[in-house]
Amino acid sequence: MAKLDFSAINKSASKSFNEQRNLIKKIGKGETVLCAVCQQPLKLSVSSVGEPGVKCENGCISIGLEVEV
Repeated sequence: MAKLDFSAINKSASKSFNEQRNLIKKIGKGETVLCAVCQQPLKLSVSSVGEPGVKCENGCISIGLEVEV
């Protein structure tokens, strides 16, 4: 029986997670981060109204966050 090699998938997922984490950190520090697609500033929303996350005005990027109250 052949073994499945998930190393490429794991590396890709890890890279994506780290990029998103760093992007959220920059926005949280007040730095302006532009959307890679439309070059509009990304906005961090953690209010109780709507879903918390990082979003682009045009909807190109949407990163959901889990927030504990």
